[in-house]
Amino acid sequence: MSDMNDIAVLIPAYQPDTKLVGLVEALRPDFPHVVVVDDGSAGCDDVFGAIRNRVEALLVHPANRGKGAALKTGFAWIREHLPGVAGVVTADADGQHTPDDIRRVAEATAARNGGIVLGVRTFEGPVPFRSRFGNWWASLFFLLRTGLAIRDTQTGLRGIPADMIDRMLALHGDRYEYEMRMLVDARRHASPPLQIPIKTIYMENNRSSHFRPFRDSLRTQVALWRR
Repeated sequence: MSDMNDIAVLIPAYQPDTKLVGLVEALRPDFPHVVVVDDGSAGCDDVFGAIRNRVEALLVHPANRGKGAALKTGFAWIREHLPGVAGVVTADADGQHTPDDIRRVAEATAARNGGIVLGVRTFEGPVPFRSRFGNWWASLFFLLRTGLAIRDTQTGLRGIPADMIDRMLALHGDRYEYEMRMLVDARRHASPPLQIPIKTIYMENNRSSHFRPFRDSLRTQVALWRR
């Protein structure tokens, strides 16, 4: 197994619950560099208080700025404070990514050269319709627009090699469209995205997700045309 000391895990969090605490605890044995960005959450002092001394850094946006802005805040902090890492793995705070899948993406990122790594869900089993439809629509549109076949364009589990952090920081967008721009930019990478199958997990019918499938899918598609 690759040395996870070389990989930072970046978790953007907006209105998280105790699933974030459980994820941080599960990652601690393998990942000394876990960075969490509180994107303007309210009423979550207990959650953030529980992880404050268990992460490398807890960064705070005074007001909600969007997932893209939170990711860029984390990327910038890691670039400045952890210059020796081999890469960054981004993961969601809502329990949809298992520690084992995060480790698998981290291992692939540490060995990657010239492209990003994506943890792509298989969408097997009882998947909420809004999530299944949203992913199908986004993946089809993305293929038609870019020629890249990405099985899960909405995945938040991504591995970014260290030499691509500056590239990620230069991309426009502060909300969900930022993640789509990351995929559009992948057309220009030395290697296409490496796609690693991961478990599909939806808790409480995905009620904790802040992604609105129709509105936010439309927003991400518009981002493809505004380059």
